[in-house]
Amino acid sequence: MKKHYSFFAKWRKQDVEFLNSFKLMKTITEGYDGFWVEEGETYEKIFEKFSKKNSLFSKIDQPPEFKVTMVFVRFSKEELNNASYYMLCTSGEPKGYPLPKNDYKNIVLSYEECDYIRINKKQKASFRIKKPIWKKNQKNFSLELEWDFMFFKKEFYQEVLAPLGLKFIDVIDHSTDKPLEDVIQLDIPIAESKISLENSAYDIYEPRCGVKQYARQYLDFFPPFKTAFDFHICYTQEEFDGGFKRIIISKEFCDILVKHKIIKYHTGHLIPMKPI
Repeated sequence: MKKHYSFFAKWRKQDVEFLNSFKLMKTITEGYDGFWVEEGETYEKIFEKFSKKNSLFSKIDQPPEFKVTMVFVRFSKEELNNASYYMLCTSGEPKGYPLPKNDYKNIVLSYEECDYIRINKKQKASFRIKKPIWKKNQKNFSLELEWDFMFFKKEFYQEVLAPLGLKFIDVIDHSTDKPLEDVIQLDIPIAESKISLENSAYDIYEPRCGVKQYARQYLDFFPPFKTAFDFHICYTQEEFDGGFKRIIISKEFCDILVKHKIIKYHTGHLIPMKPI
């Protein structure tokens, strides 16, 4: 696992000269600017320059508003291979919006709202959408605004997903008020166990009406379930950033998605889960 750090400040002339002596992702300019680097020799030199004292009596020569933050991690092929479960970072390429645009939340979802944030979100009816135009070889998609729901071509579901025992929810054609013939929503069950979030890198949250909503961040392996159970795909019981749950998949289900080019086998799409 490689950590990546963000540096930000109002850089001075001498800072710019120092920073641009490294092979960074961009050319740094005077004034407010930011960049990120992977942990290693370059990170250590920059951190040493702006964050540590040279002696007991010397001051840190920092530019104004200097800030360094760990922003994400990248996992190796070996770490991905060794995992039995993954947090799925993407549920498909966004394709359109749920309808009716101004009222779909009240029709499709039940939830409470506090400080403009949804909590305890549950689906109570089928999504209504415009009939999608499928790209060549495309097998699934997600919706703008509601990206934690997965939609598949019905033929792919019947041939590949139904044999796994997975169920589906009809998707309604908003123009005809009838179920779409070539689209289904995957019916993803809720996990049978809570996640061991306490004291993990993911244990950062804001209380919303008495409910913990954990921040969206990928700073470590995803925490394991407290109790083991068998599944191909499930939602976390816990809510993250605005009422969205995380989708967890098994290695078998991951292999299916990769094989059919629905996701790619890298950190951008998968976060390995720690074993129990």
